[in-house]
Amino acid sequence: MAEQRYPNDLSAPERRVWDAYRNGERCVLGGAVPDPAARGGPFLTEDAGADWGPERTVRADVLARLLVGGPDPAPGRVPALDLAGARVVGDLNLRGARVDAYVELSGCRFEGRVLLNDAVTGTFRLIGCTVPAIRARRVRVGGELSVTLCRVGRGIILTDAAIETDLILNGSRVAPMSDGHAVAADGLVVDRDLSANGPFHSTGVVNLRSARIGGRVTFYRARLDALPGTNARGFRHLALDAAGLVVEQTLHLSDSPTGSGSFRFSDARFGDALVISYATILREPEEELLMWRVTAGTLSLDMTPNPRGRVVLRGARLDTLTDTPDTWPTGVGRVTIGGMTYAALRSERPMGLARRLAWLADATADYEPQPYEQLAAAYRASGHDEEARAVLLAKQRRNRETLRFPGRVWGHVQDAAIGYGYRPARALLWLVALIAVGTLAFAIDRPTPVKADEAPHWNAFFYTVDLLLPVVGFGQEAAWNPGGWAQWAAYTLVMLGWVLAGAAAAGATRVMNRA
Repeated sequence: MAEQRYPNDLSAPERRVWDAYRNGERCVLGGAVPDPAARGGPFLTEDAGADWGPERTVRADVLARLLVGGPDPAPGRVPALDLAGARVVGDLNLRGARVDAYVELSGCRFEGRVLLNDAVTGTFRLIGCTVPAIRARRVRVGGELSVTLCRVGRGIILTDAAIETDLILNGSRVAPMSDGHAVAADGLVVDRDLSANGPFHSTGVVNLRSARIGGRVTFYRARLDALPGTNARGFRHLALDAAGLVVEQTLHLSDSPTGSGSFRFSDARFGDALVISYATILREPEEELLMWRVTAGTLSLDMTPNPRGRVVLRGARLDTLTDTPDTWPTGVGRVTIGGMTYAALRSERPMGLARRLAWLADATADYEPQPYEQLAAAYRASGHDEEARAVLLAKQRRNRETLRFPGRVWGHVQDAAIGYGYRPARALLWLVALIAVGTLAFAIDRPTPVKADEAPHWNAFFYTVDLLLPVVGFGQEAAWNPGGWAQWAAYTLVMLGWVLAGAAAAGATRVMNRA
């Protein structure tokens, strides 16, 4: 009896697929084959393939039978399911299965879901397909998992999945599930790269919470849209949730990506950098970019000018912060940076001191010394000592606003006299001015000697210096007795001398303590 090559219940196109699998060849049932390198968007329209007839129809359970316990390969061949242009009916159910063969399905229309929960597979690629839903919880992929140029109607689940090489979502359009997630990949582990490059478009949350990526994550030219509406806090729903994400290299939200809704990177860690460049996000006041306690070698932030949302960087730990003058939302409370540390500060375009100080003021609705000290340290580390002193002077002025009335008065005195110790030359100018005024005043109205026969030779200059400097004595002050308006002038100079000395001492102590 001759050996049966395939089951009797297979249709003609299914027999073609069966034979192609045994020979490791591509089976094209009709239509053009999509190019995974294309950048033009999903290969099939949403309703494409609905009218494909029996000649292009394959049952999903036949594909599952091929992949799990299918026929032996032809001699000298490696089996593979490489199918293009098919209408696949039913759920492709590979839950818990072990699939050793290479799988590539391109330009296909799936009438049912692709189910890979708890499966173990090699490379598995969907290219230019329409798929109602992809469910792959805890899947283990020994190669690449690709959903490229596809339309996915009810989301992708990759919770706790593990992928040995790359996860590729380039160019796909993913609609949300009932829970609002477009991609649910919390706990995902990818040994190399994750790419979701444009025209990738998700509607709903892309969830990468606690995922670990061994290489890069790229969202070049991607579009990430949150669902409409706001959460209980009054902020827009999330478009990307990457809280606790670990990326060994760099995450790029770059090359003119767009998005609506909020983006969360709280507690995420990036071995090299988090790069958000030429990004059109935070266009509405209710949208947030949350980077609580982010750790990164570099944070590069360059959004479309004048974003209207809110940026939170509290507790972030960075080696380098790179920004542009107009990437930060303006207005008190639109930026929060308390506790953020960085060793170096860079700007893609010049960002002057006045703009930096305005940024600090906006970012500290309630006075916090640490952001000022951090900026001053960054300026000092780059050799800009004058800018560092200006920042610390601004810190003291902000602190003054929090003091009671006597403290505010004394603060104004220190500011006017010596700039809180950061403008020491100001004390010398005050001293020169007061000496000049006093010398002129006492030259006009010379005091009478206390003891006429013991008075030293009169010198208006040294008399004024004696009055102004509490610890210096030239014998003039005790020997002469001013009267009338000159007496009041003398008292005023004595008090101003003590005030100037006190301010100088306080400023010197503050500067030495900082040093």
